[in-house]
Amino acid sequence: MSTVLFSCTKNFEEINTPPKDPVTASTDELFNGIISSLPITAGEYSVMNSWIYPITQQGVVAGSNSYNFDNARGGLWTTYYQALANYRLIQSRIEASATPPSMNNLYAMLKTLMAYKTFKNTNYFGNMPYSKAGYAPINGSSGYNAPYDKQEDIYPAILTDLKWAVDNFSTAAGQYSPGNYDTFLKGDIAKWTKFANSLRLYVAITMYDKNNSLAGTHIAEALAKPLLTDGEDIGLWPTAIPGLEFQWRQWSFTTDCNLRMGSTMWNLLSDNNNADGSGIFDIRAKIFFETNKANNWVAIPQNQATITETGSPYNIANRDIDWNNKGNTNYSAFNFYFVKDVKYIPELMLTAAQVHFLKAEAYNRGLGVAANQTTAKAAYDAGVTASLTMWKKIAFNTPSWAVNKPAQEALTAQELNQVLANSKAAYNTGDAAGSLLKIYAQTWIDQYRQPYDAWTLLRRTGGKTPMASTDAGNYTGKYGTLYKFRYPDEEQSFNNANWKAETGGSDVSDKKIWIQP
Repeated sequence: MSTVLFSCTKNFEEINTPPKDPVTASTDELFNGIISSLPITAGEYSVMNSWIYPITQQGVVAGSNSYNFDNARGGLWTTYYQALANYRLIQSRIEASATPPSMNNLYAMLKTLMAYKTFKNTNYFGNMPYSKAGYAPINGSSGYNAPYDKQEDIYPAILTDLKWAVDNFSTAAGQYSPGNYDTFLKGDIAKWTKFANSLRLYVAITMYDKNNSLAGTHIAEALAKPLLTDGEDIGLWPTAIPGLEFQWRQWSFTTDCNLRMGSTMWNLLSDNNNADGSGIFDIRAKIFFETNKANNWVAIPQNQATITETGSPYNIANRDIDWNNKGNTNYSAFNFYFVKDVKYIPELMLTAAQVHFLKAEAYNRGLGVAANQTTAKAAYDAGVTASLTMWKKIAFNTPSWAVNKPAQEALTAQELNQVLANSKAAYNTGDAAGSLLKIYAQTWIDQYRQPYDAWTLLRRTGGKTPMASTDAGNYTGKYGTLYKFRYPDEEQSFNNANWKAETGGSDVSDKKIWIQP
């Protein structure tokens, strides 16, 4: 069964209002409704392209930012709390069932999905209503006003849920299954378990520097259990979910998008600025980006105050007829195939490469385990391999991909060695600190289409992701103090007392969230 995507209003400030009538949907339909909430919203896409990419320096906005930094908050907030309400309702049904243990798999799936959504949402907003939120379908109107939980309490709660999920997933007979309503992982309990455990590792490492005792315990336990491995890249794959298309992704690029390749990313993919691309050593350069109007590879210098750029490289009507009709573009744009193809290219959530890099960081720094640079290097090399392999497969298996399409699906030894042997990427077991920065850099590259995760990495490491040093003041003045999203205006109107207790009446974006140093 295909997912049913939520609709979104033009100003991105709210999607479907919370249900006020009794919920009559079946448990399976409610479960699939939570899966339906996973795709990126229209407002989130617009803010990704206009703000999060330049904040993380994975890209540059040429000229003005087309959309307000606040455009994502309403859609994200409402989508999350609709899903949380579904979760609370299913939870109550499980607890009231005749045999709750027979529902353990369903409950573990729910906990895993909401852990992912809560992790992402709290990293956007910081503190937020959580432990007492989402109960309106059960408790009525009184359930709409919930106090804000501290992020330092939300993270441990997420870990508790993920540990429960990992420990309770079962292949034993008699377990209830949502069947075709599991449009996400198709009832694959082994993959569900790996996803939950890998997410647990991700959350624990993200909070390690704030609560190393608790995080260390979860890291050690997660490393001892099955994790996502090569080819097990978790996300929304349109080829696996009938009817799923990412039209909002296409819209976000074709409507006032000024996103271009920046020098920070380019310098990690190419050895020089040769316009013919002869310095490119990483195949991801030609997957992520494309040439300008003159068929040259030209990056915009990061942090440059004034950028002169025109052209419409994301105009589908022009590019579908004539690939080279990019308008008067002086700089390299993001690859048009990510705009054009909404039926094959996925929205990624947690890749095998990211998991390898998390393991590499754990062993590099000694997080929950003894530091071991040899083990860290092996995990790091595996991460680079998994990332190159995944991105090459995505390009190769996208039917519309023609320009710079890989000649074969499999990663070649030469393509791998060009990266692992390059001084910009090679892991040095004798330089733990320098190699840690490379772990962060390769994670950051792999998160090319997950800039929100790269933003979390930037904040929790205190700026140790790739960042240009030139004209740093320009960056700081425009992006450097954007640490979180403000809460939606509806919170002031409908949850005012709790909103005021959290913000003191002044909600700002330059307030650091808990995971930041």
